[in-house]
Amino acid sequence: MGLHISRIEIRNFRNFQHLVIDDFPAHAVIVGENGVGKSNLLEAIRLVLDPSVSDARRMLREEDVWEGHSAGLAGGAEVTIVVELRGFDDDDDAKSLLSSAAVGFDPYVARLTYRFAPRTEVATTDGPRVQPTGRPLTAKDYDVVVFAGAGAGEDDGKTNDVRAIRREVALRVLPALRDAEADLHNWRRSPMRDLLERLPLDPVNLEATASAIATAVHQLTEDDNVTKLEEHLTDRLGDMFGPRLAPQPTLGFASSKPDELIRAVRLFFDAARRRSISDTSLGSANVIYLGLLLEALSQQRLDEEFIAPLVAVEEPEAHLHVTLQRHLFRYLLRTGPSLILTTHSPHIAAVAPVRSFIVLRATENGTTGATTAALPVSSEEAADLERYLDVSRAEILFASAVVLVEGLAELYILPALAQAAGFDLDAYGTVVASAHGTDFKPYRVLLGPTGLDTAHVVVTDGDAAADKRGVREAGLKRGAKLHPEESRGEALLAQIALLPETGAADYKTTRDPLAAELQGHGIYIGAQTLETDLCSLFGEEILQAFEELNTSTTARDDVSRGVANERSTTVDLELRKKMLKRIGALGKGRFAQRLASHIAQVNLQERIRAATQTPWHLPLDEQALRRLGAASYIFLAMERISLAARETSLFPASTAPHVDGQGSDAGE
Repeated sequence: MGLHISRIEIRNFRNFQHLVIDDFPAHAVIVGENGVGKSNLLEAIRLVLDPSVSDARRMLREEDVWEGHSAGLAGGAEVTIVVELRGFDDDDDAKSLLSSAAVGFDPYVARLTYRFAPRTEVATTDGPRVQPTGRPLTAKDYDVVVFAGAGAGEDDGKTNDVRAIRREVALRVLPALRDAEADLHNWRRSPMRDLLERLPLDPVNLEATASAIATAVHQLTEDDNVTKLEEHLTDRLGDMFGPRLAPQPTLGFASSKPDELIRAVRLFFDAARRRSISDTSLGSANVIYLGLLLEALSQQRLDEEFIAPLVAVEEPEAHLHVTLQRHLFRYLLRTGPSLILTTHSPHIAAVAPVRSFIVLRATENGTTGATTAALPVSSEEAADLERYLDVSRAEILFASAVVLVEGLAELYILPALAQAAGFDLDAYGTVVASAHGTDFKPYRVLLGPTGLDTAHVVVTDGDAAADKRGVREAGLKRGAKLHPEESRGEALLAQIALLPETGAADYKTTRDPLAAELQGHGIYIGAQTLETDLCSLFGEEILQAFEELNTSTTARDDVSRGVANERSTTVDLELRKKMLKRIGALGKGRFAQRLASHIAQVNLQERIRAATQTPWHLPLDEQALRRLGAASYIFLAMERISLAARETSLFPASTAPHVDGQGSDAGE
């Protein structure tokens, strides 16, 4: 990758008290909720690098200072924006231009800094400080300096010609929902202007073309009706302007001056030149505009008009069909100049390189950011992650909290449980995402502290009983391999291998501490499988769902006996197999979808309080939820996610029902 932004640090600007992104991706896809500051991040970059931003615009106003600052603009708040560039080690022109900005040489790193600070300072032994004025400061008391390198003095902007750097690092920012059609028709704003004006047109051919146009225009104006219209306009405008200023209006379709003829060239989209930009859709016009801009930048780079182009686009998905989004940005994010996108589209995110994401999140102390640029995975693992992040799972990139599950059954059941608990997942940006299998490791890396740093849990089957290959405790073993400390994970595997059979008297007391340790790391392991684990709490709903989908008396009896079996102290594995076989014959996803509709209607808190014998005046905390037995892991996982996403328990005590003005005594 050529020259690109490699680091950004922002202090006290709009959403950002202190934002640091140390590994800024060369191709960056910036995601985050509305109002988190995606556009403001681009604006910060523009204040440093964009040559089209005027000096007046670089002077900030009170609303541009982070609103949480204790003093604000009136009290001398200072705004700084630092942008570092890399990727020019083999570019002699770039190294020459950026020599005054260099702060590192292995690899080469250039730094540009924007500083908006009070103008009047005095020197002290502790460094410069604001000279007291005796009144609140206003924007007029501030000054702006943009300087290169590591210095921080007032003269840095004068000694280092940052304007020359801005001209040579061609930053272009395309705002969201712009009128691309109008821009393409406006000669001054259209990227067609640059492409056409640099064409080496044959002057003889240009003169001949101009002459032919003049002849065609003259022929058109020979029409009597055109002549009459010109006469009427001449008379009316003459009366309006008066004889001294009266214009001489004439009609035509193009100037006959050779040097202006190029401005009449238009882009058409068919061989017959009948379909112009006006005949395309809004989305297509945006794509065409972006294509013309990239081609213009490419030609300018070939002509050495600058050292590198940087392109930023806000929400480019507007008006684009999802298939076009995927095709276009799969191409753009892997080719061409450094590209920065802000987006809400999971379709764009699904085709982006996995190391390209920046996630912005709002906190009480301003917006913070995390990036996947330095994700600690191999190239093969990165490729696997990109395949994993199809549209149905790219949602996790936008989430504030994620529940990772195995497959369709959990994908239906867990949102239904949340609904029954009064936890609106969408309202709190929480996503239940299926790994469609049991390989959770790539997701853990992506969502973990070295990646997006998103709150998340893993919910997976226990598979404690031996399978056809004789493998026991597959879930615990799976969880141990996800342990953040590899050595401890290996020790857990050794302990799991020594667990007694599931029917042994000391099985539960030996297994529970291992499962609890994994829960401390966000890994929640069931007892056997989701359907059997839910029998103790939702047995009636399981029977109702099955009976709605299967009319066979024998099949219904197998499921009924299976539910009763799971509720007994000693489990008959043959009855369990029959029940699971009946459910599997329907399709686990289909059955779970129907079961979810029943679970969503349950008064869940009342049922859980009764099952755990927890009075209404007490919270359903972790200790209480553990008394749910086989189903406890699901609710412990949702409790953790509830605390992370909405900072409240899944079942707060304050929601106790009242009967005749008195609180319920369920469980007492």
